[in-house]
Amino acid sequence: MRTEPLMNLNYRKGEDGLLYPELQISENVKTDQMPVGRFGNLWKNFMLENHPHRLSELVAQGKINEIILKVDEETESRKERLIQELLTAQPMPDTEDTMERAAHMGMITDTAEEIVISEVVLQIR
Repeated sequence: MRTEPLMNLNYRKGEDGLLYPELQISENVKTDQMPVGRFGNLWKNFMLENHPHRLSELVAQGKINEIILKVDEETESRKERLIQELLTAQPMPDTEDTMERAAHMGMITDTAEEIVISEVVLQIR
């Protein structure tokens, strides 16, 4: 009968006093510790709902966090470029009314986010 554990894990003590295993998903430790952004979460949920087998493959290969971070970076970059393009096409109103200017910028940002979600986030990787 085997008495040794299947895996030797390191544990860290949490703020609540409990011990948590230090698990590593990908080959790069820093990638596993990076926070997931809004667009990365949207992509992960999209994949979970529509392509769960592919998502499982990425987890098994240790590539899931790298792809989530890549989606976040690509989306933010594309969103910033789109905002500039949209501002060129629809410049800020020439007014001192900050509410009107904020509303215009909000509309531009919302439009850019809708575009990047369909172009970048809702894609199989």
